[in-house]
Amino acid sequence: MKSESMSAPEATAVATDLLTREGMYLDERDWDPWLNLYAHDAVYWVPAWCDEDTETNDPTTEISQIYHASRRGLEERVMRVRSGQSVTARPLPRTTHFITNVVAAEIDLGVVVARANWMVQVYQPRTAKQHVNFGHYELRLVQQEETWLTVWKKIHLKNNQIPAVIDFYAL
Repeated sequence: MKSESMSAPEATAVATDLLTREGMYLDERDWDPWLNLYAHDAVYWVPAWCDEDTETNDPTTEISQIYHASRRGLEERVMRVRSGQSVTARPLPRTTHFITNVVAAEIDLGVVVARANWMVQVYQPRTAKQHVNFGHYELRLVQQEETWLTVWKKIHLKNNQIPAVIDFYAL
């Protein structure tokens, strides 16, 4: 059963809770609860930069840093990390996610759109080096019974020239 219409502060609290838990699951490498934050038809997209001021607009016709048209793509990435088949993730970097400036609104009953700034501290055990990824998220959440799920997430990576391969756990 879907809830009554919610205020902007209530929608922001929903988005903040989901994003905070997502960062915690990624930092703890708790992959199953992380995947369970996404609907089966969820889109996960990190556009590339065309130039200094413009990101790509269409993941089906332009290059992206990462693009998964459903949760299945995320499940496959997690499987590769778990199996050790992802050479770039051996050893897996240590991360700490920070989420701030979350703003959200309910645009339809049980549908929330949100924007949030993010930063991830990344430590590479293989090289003993660290760096920071940062940007902002745009997302759409839907309520399915008592649970809120991400159905669309666009990750704007502001510092796209980083000293490592980018992957889901560092965004």
